[in-house]
Amino acid sequence: MKVEMPKTWVIVADASRARFLDFRGHVSGLEEIHDMVNPEGRMRNQDLVTDKHGTTNDRKGFASPQMGDNAEAAHQVERAFATEVARTLGKMASENAVQSLILVAPPRFLGELRQRLDKKTSALVKQELNKDISTLSPDEIKAHLDRVA
Repeated sequence: MKVEMPKTWVIVADASRARFLDFRGHVSGLEEIHDMVNPEGRMRNQDLVTDKHGTTNDRKGFASPQMGDNAEAAHQVERAFATEVARTLGKMASENAVQSLILVAPPRFLGELRQRLDKKTSALVKQELNKDISTLSPDEIKAHLDRVA
């Protein structure tokens, strides 16, 4: 009698890319099944802010208000991409395309992603790894997972 393993996906992401890999077991390895790209996630902070701050004329004279900074623009881009990844995972979970998830991302992006997952999808997360390994090959990613398993 063949025992069927639950369908497990490994999501390896950072602010600029999310890779969805089908985990076929420790012997078979990983197969990439979906890739999401966020080109803005690769931009430098100062490139995300298009103009200098405007000036205002108040009773004290002309001034340049601090309307936000470059780091906040980068964080907004990261939050938006985490929301998009979470929506995609939620859709797949609602279609029962996956029964178990392993999330791998740098700490800040992992936190953003975790906050944006719906309850059903959150319940599928069986393991998390705080690492930025999104540029590695599937075999190298598997090696990282084997070390923490």
